[in-house]
Amino acid sequence: MEYTLNRDFLLKLLSQVGPSGNEKAPSEVWQEEAKGFAKVYTDTHGNTYAEVGEGSPTLMLAGHIDEIGLMVRYIDDNGFVYLGPVGGWDPQVLVGQRVRFITKDGEILKGVIGRKPIHILKPEEREKAVKVEEVFVDFGLGKEDLLKKIEVGSYGVLDWDGEFLTEVRLVSRALDDRIGAFTVLEALRLYASAPADTRMVSVATVQEEIGLRGAKTSAFAVNPDVAIAVDVTVATDYPGVPKNQIGEVSLGKGPVLAVGPNINPVVVKLLKETAEEEGIEVQIEAIPRGTPTDANFIQITREGIPTALISIPCRYLHSPSEMVDVRDVEGAVRLIAAFARKVSGMKKEDFKPW
Repeated sequence: MEYTLNRDFLLKLLSQVGPSGNEKAPSEVWQEEAKGFAKVYTDTHGNTYAEVGEGSPTLMLAGHIDEIGLMVRYIDDNGFVYLGPVGGWDPQVLVGQRVRFITKDGEILKGVIGRKPIHILKPEEREKAVKVEEVFVDFGLGKEDLLKKIEVGSYGVLDWDGEFLTEVRLVSRALDDRIGAFTVLEALRLYASAPADTRMVSVATVQEEIGLRGAKTSAFAVNPDVAIAVDVTVATDYPGVPKNQIGEVSLGKGPVLAVGPNINPVVVKLLKETAEEEGIEVQIEAIPRGTPTDANFIQITREGIPTALISIPCRYLHSPSEMVDVRDVEGAVRLIAAFARKVSGMKKEDFKPW
């Protein structure tokens, strides 16, 4: 089946502030989109589910909707705010950035991350890597006025949204893994346009960036017969990235199928067959351990769930300007929808590896 990227939905999803532990805004956008074609519900952890079909097998798709973020830890007497990281940051990218924080009433307050300028840094300071605790946020407000808007524990992110540099190259913060949450819902939408017997449940999981937490709770709740996690993976097609250590992964050459102990061999074999049948170019990534994705916990939920991982190649991960090629996203959407139809009628035991 053909599929054209839903750009308006994607850009709207990327613009939402949703760090781990406060995914409310992007989850609401995801839910609203899903209600047009699926049964939608949530759980007490914050995961959001969209479901189509009533047959067999139950196929769960997981894409985490949270992003790395920042949290207020201390506000000094002059209104300068010191931060704690939410998820895995390279602090070097923080200096000079503009930020967007969620206020007490759910609005947005913008500020800038400050640090001493190079003019007054000592020589030894210039050589040292920046630490999160050394930077601060200046909201342009004194402490009294600032405390009317935010407090210790308030969440924020960098002030960057999605932008197409070319017709196919998209940059944004939060592509890790808002693009995965987008993909699993668009695959469900495509499947719903010509469904088979498969019961398909797409989940926008929470708190992946702090330990794959939403995958664990949602996989237990859905108890699927087979599952696919969708995340980003490190592209190796730009300077400084060692292909001999990671493998060859390029933007624009198709979604990436992981192979390794975290991946069910029957499921990945069926995905390869589906890609060939549909004329979808795919890439292969060898991961000889548990993957650092939702697939890790899904696989070992309950008595074990046959699991695969489809990744979107991404440059500059965990930065304000992550980059993907949307042709890879379109390929992933088509592949998953076709796979859902291919496995229609199968049972969980059909996915036993041996």
